[in-house]
Amino acid sequence: MRSFDTWNYEQVEDAFGISPVASLPNFEEWLLAENCAPSELETIMLEHYRKLLLKEAQNWNEDELKLFFIGPVLTLVDFNTDLFKPFTQRTLTIETPTVSASGKVDFMLAKGKVLPKTPYFCLHEYKQENRRDNDPLGQLLIGMVAAQAKNKARLPIFGCFVSGRNWFFVLLEGDKYCVSNAHNASDEDIFKIFAIMKKCKQMIEGYAQSN
Repeated sequence: MRSFDTWNYEQVEDAFGISPVASLPNFEEWLLAENCAPSELETIMLEHYRKLLLKEAQNWNEDELKLFFIGPVLTLVDFNTDLFKPFTQRTLTIETPTVSASGKVDFMLAKGKVLPKTPYFCLHEYKQENRRDNDPLGQLLIGMVAAQAKNKARLPIFGCFVSGRNWFFVLLEGDKYCVSNAHNASDEDIFKIFAIMKKCKQMIEGYAQSN
């Protein structure tokens, strides 16, 4: 059983027959994030987190980045719904005739109360700012492929990986995937990041209601 943290993106592409594309309609809709701008109160809170990240991004370790920045921003979006909820550090596994892989997903949105049953979103929170010893896209993609296999409806799988202050958004749909440019959470991009995550919640709610 191969661990998720040993995969790079090219190995995932080769093993599962997926390939990158510049754009997909659902990806463009997601990143446009229409009508998802933060409220006045959310803007104040995001500005507080932005300043904290700007000061500490190069100093925080993985747990500090998660506890003091990523967690509060995700909590502000409020992903707890009647249709799905957040899970952290839950294991996904994928088995094919040629591949056996398993690993923990840092943050996942899925149907289920105690265990994630139908995954919709995976976040891979990538160490601290100055660490570059593995492939965060590869680790995210293998988790997304495993989520896609577990999600029998074959819906688009949303994803994100965070490298210090930079957030990258990924959509896997069928055998194609898109990756966004970096969004720097220590500048004005934090408001766009928040809007994109709110749009993710809205789109997943639509998929969850129909399945």
